[in-house]
Amino acid sequence: MDERNSHSESTSCFHGSYTRSVDAKGRFNLPFRFRRSGSAHADERYVVSDGPDGTLNLLPYVEFVAAFNRARGRKPGQGQRAELRRISHNSRVVEPDAQGRIAIAPDFLAPYGITAKVLVIGMGNYMELWDPEQFAAQQASLAPPDSVFMDEFYG
Repeated sequence: MDERNSHSESTSCFHGSYTRSVDAKGRFNLPFRFRRSGSAHADERYVVSDGPDGTLNLLPYVEFVAAFNRARGRKPGQGQRAELRRISHNSRVVEPDAQGRIAIAPDFLAPYGITAKVLVIGMGNYMELWDPEQFAAQQASLAPPDSVFMDEFYG
């Protein structure tokens, strides 16, 4: 399969990492290999939201809707509504401009330490957005890779 098309709506697989400059308006170029078919499409939309590990995440719109609907399918109650509310409140739809830039308001990026540079990491069906220095510090504090996970991943 052509790598550029390997993250279509039904088979997302973003992988690798790319460092991008962020301008004063919070714009940065989305990595070419993470774009739908490697170029702009009228329906190319993403959702930026809080991630599970204290990161800022970027998901294709269809992936976000699928995840949101899965969460809506959980047992209804106050806890479920609170989590859905948190995800909804802290999410924004973004679309690449003609130059392939994503614009995320600087005040949305600031709590994650993202100012002049952003590290975009592919995580399968979504991307994580990191301040490069914070990511390096976090990686330095990790234990060695889990051998069971590695065996299962490459098995």
